[in-house]
Amino acid sequence: MWVAFSTPEGSGFFSAVAKDEDGNTSGPHMGSRVCLRFRRAQDAELLRDYGMDGEVIETPCGDYRFRAFIPRNHLVTVLMNLGDRMAYPNFKDSIPEDDIALTNACHQAWAVFGDLQDGGPYGAGQ
Repeated sequence: MWVAFSTPEGSGFFSAVAKDEDGNTSGPHMGSRVCLRFRRAQDAELLRDYGMDGEVIETPCGDYRFRAFIPRNHLVTVLMNLGDRMAYPNFKDSIPEDDIALTNACHQAWAVFGDLQDGGPYGAGQ
């Protein structure tokens, strides 16, 4: 799952996957924990006030540089709290002006995902 988020404190991005600390993706222990993966440490820290309580581990050679392994129900709490506190009418406009990297990434993702829709991001009206 990919989640781009915006809070009053700042904006960020994370990927959530079913993987444990040893890299296992199956087994009897799977299901109770998830791995949150971050490109930037600051994005993980922003989630602390929203229920993310895992230790953030730096993995310099990983596809995502930072990771936190948390109980699955804590991910549910994070997502619920982000949704509960959402107060913007346009996500891309809610990203702080000084976060140019995330702004650019979100605009690019918006355009690419827009191509999934018949007629492009504005539909058949073009």
